[in-house]
Amino acid sequence: MDRRHLEYFVAVAELGSFTRAAAALSIAQPSLSNAIAWLERDLGSKLFERHGRGVRLTPSGEALLEPARGTLRSFQVARGAVRSVSEGGFGHLAIITNTLWALDPLSAMIGKFRGLNPGLQVTVADPARRTDVLDAVRLGGAELGLLDGPPPGGRLSSRWVADQELVAVLPQAAPPASGTTTVEELLRWGLICTPAGTALRSLLDEQLEAVGQPAEVAVETAHLATVVPLVLSGAGAAMLPQGLAAEAAAKGACVLPLAPPTRTSVHIVWRTGRLSEPAEHFLDFCLPDEASPMSDASPSDSRSV
Repeated sequence: MDRRHLEYFVAVAELGSFTRAAAALSIAQPSLSNAIAWLERDLGSKLFERHGRGVRLTPSGEALLEPARGTLRSFQVARGAVRSVSEGGFGHLAIITNTLWALDPLSAMIGKFRGLNPGLQVTVADPARRTDVLDAVRLGGAELGLLDGPPPGGRLSSRWVADQELVAVLPQAAPPASGTTTVEELLRWGLICTPAGTALRSLLDEQLEAVGQPAEVAVETAHLATVVPLVLSGAGAAMLPQGLAAEAAAKGACVLPLAPPTRTSVHIVWRTGRLSEPAEHFLDFCLPDEASPMSDASPSDSRSV
């Protein structure tokens, strides 16, 4: 067996499906099936049993899973050690998050961290959907991921990073006498948002569902950077995190708090186990000084989820 076979095996085990694993690995499903069949022949034991539309581990598969994960982590650590030498002693850090959280809070976090580690190379991948963040971290495509909402299930650890207040962003107009607005009132302007599955759209859909409104938008744009220009042009209204809304206000948009106040928490997630040295340092650097106001637990307490 080799690293590739173990990577394929772990992907199928964690995603519970050859189809989902093939998509996450960006390979053809027949190639994945052939690789698992080769591994089963090499080990002399069946690793998966089919059930419904998915698969589950056999006892032999269960026995292999943790050693396979440990071996893959060892490959990752070895690769990081070589990179840390070849790249001036600082190494490389791969992070994946939606554009929304890449803008705020991740940009500031990376800027401050690289100020202390100028030789570090950082890559930030932009997934299409929240589930892509989880798949990339679980399968080793990125060491760290940022996402909103409750930390996910599975074999990931997480840590609270920041809370984001969501506010209304409207075209230039006299604000309501109350100085606040509601999601229902935004509907009258026509909502501007990113496609289904993106972080911003998921947050908006949750708010619409909470007030019994259909999850419909007037203008759907795949480019987050165009949301504010669209609002300023009079195409509709949007719901944005306060950091992005401040930029909109500076350009002339009307920014109002939502009633009731609407907030979400952002967490950093990583695969439980040993991380590369740059990733460990980044987690220590990102450790908030105070607990999240939205949680009774200290954000410094990482947890397996």
